[in-house]
Amino acid sequence: MKRFALLLGVLAPFLIAFPGRAAERIYFNYGLLGFSIEIKDLETFAETGQGVDRLGYLSRLVSGRKTQMQGVLKTQYQVDPTMVAQFSYTQSGEQLLQEAGDIIQTSSGQNGASSLRAALILAAGDAQGLSAINFLRQLPTDMRVDVRHALRLVRLIRSLLQETDRFVMDLEQQSMAFAKSESGVDWSKLPDLRQAGNSTVQKQTLEIRDAGRDRLIVTDLYLPAGTQPVPLIVISNGLGARRDLFDELAQQIASHGFAVAVPEHPGSNRDRLLAFYQGLYRENFDAAEYVDRPRDVTVLLDELTRRNVSEFSDRLNLKQVGVFGYSFGGTTALSLAGAQFDRAQLRADCETQRAIVNISLLYQCRALDLSQLDQNLHDDRVKAVYLFVPFGRSLFGQMGLRDVKVPVFWEATDQDVLTPLLVEQLPAYRRLTAPQKYLAVAKGLPHARLTHDTLGGFTNRQTPWNELKHISLTYHSALTVAFFKTYVAQNAAYQPFLQANYTQILSDRNYPIGLIEGEVEMGEAELDFSR
Repeated sequence: MKRFALLLGVLAPFLIAFPGRAAERIYFNYGLLGFSIEIKDLETFAETGQGVDRLGYLSRLVSGRKTQMQGVLKTQYQVDPTMVAQFSYTQSGEQLLQEAGDIIQTSSGQNGASSLRAALILAAGDAQGLSAINFLRQLPTDMRVDVRHALRLVRLIRSLLQETDRFVMDLEQQSMAFAKSESGVDWSKLPDLRQAGNSTVQKQTLEIRDAGRDRLIVTDLYLPAGTQPVPLIVISNGLGARRDLFDELAQQIASHGFAVAVPEHPGSNRDRLLAFYQGLYRENFDAAEYVDRPRDVTVLLDELTRRNVSEFSDRLNLKQVGVFGYSFGGTTALSLAGAQFDRAQLRADCETQRAIVNISLLYQCRALDLSQLDQNLHDDRVKAVYLFVPFGRSLFGQMGLRDVKVPVFWEATDQDVLTPLLVEQLPAYRRLTAPQKYLAVAKGLPHARLTHDTLGGFTNRQTPWNELKHISLTYHSALTVAFFKTYVAQNAAYQPFLQANYTQILSDRNYPIGLIEGEVEMGEAELDFSR
């Protein structure tokens, strides 16, 4: 009973993530055993709550959960059908559909990816909106669920969630233990890093053309007032992000005495993503971005060096550079810090590992499209990197992260379905041999607004996005300044802010953040993610 309840709970998001046109019946097969349900009976139940007795074995699941089950079937999601269609034909979309199709098959037992794609697009474009029940209506043929395969995935996801909760609890305890052992600090005598610094900030936009790659790198530059040279912090954005995504953070860092540069990455920015949705590209980003993004930063630093005297009165200290990288930008930051690609490990993982439990693997696998993946993208002007939910476990492999020799601050969250904490973040963090490394984990914060909006119906927390964004910005505002002041500006007075007892002061009660320095004592989950 519990197994089938968990199965239905997992399949419902599946149906919404890979939805689609009304078949007559869904078959559930477990070896030689099985049962079937008519779609119209599910529709009746979803709309009226009646007809439970016609749901076969699933009727046992409905008992005591009628309202919850109706909600799962009826919850609507407003999704752009063009976006859905475009993504479903990318390499990443096709791989996700193939993995889902191994479970939700055609009535003859073939992979159901094509039927799922058709149903997904039709349901997304239907006036009633995207929902599990509308997906079922749009299936072009009767389907069957491979219950044995589904249960294996259910057990894996359940174990992953349990292990993640256990790890976060252990991390909290370890962080509190560190806090108790740390020397007392009179925080009233230190600046409040959540607040803006003393410097006023001027923002300007630069256009930098790399003739060798025929690439225009539009960059916002934030300069604090003054005459003294200041170190530079580069912010590298995530996939499909606008340049102003971290405008508030850039203003905050600059107000504390840094120059901040936020470059566009043309092959993976917002304009490129919109062009993809318009059908101008087959893929939502260029695989060459794994090389081009770090080169963008190096070209930017070279150009700023050339312009420093004539345009900026020699105010930029370009020998002391830090990089803040978000998601894809975190991968960019790691390459700049010295991380090396590992094609053999990446190919092996792409051929054997489940991407459905680690969406970032799909994006990492795109790097295999590159003819050369052995390029050294390290820039020795980069003295420290702050990573926010990065990915690269497979891309950099077992050994590639050992070449990172600068301090690293690694911020993750336990509610990350794109770069999961235990699958993607923690294993990569542990491979770092950097002289100073920090791991901060926030509870309950999503990877991005897209995941917050999409998964909101499957979580108990309904905190508005703007509130979560404010909490995340508060953490970034304080911790980036502390980290870059310590390791880029070389100001030891900010070292106390990189202690566990400071994150206890920062923490929101409902979305706390914990911090440890160095190695993580707890073991990561021993889970089999192979297909």
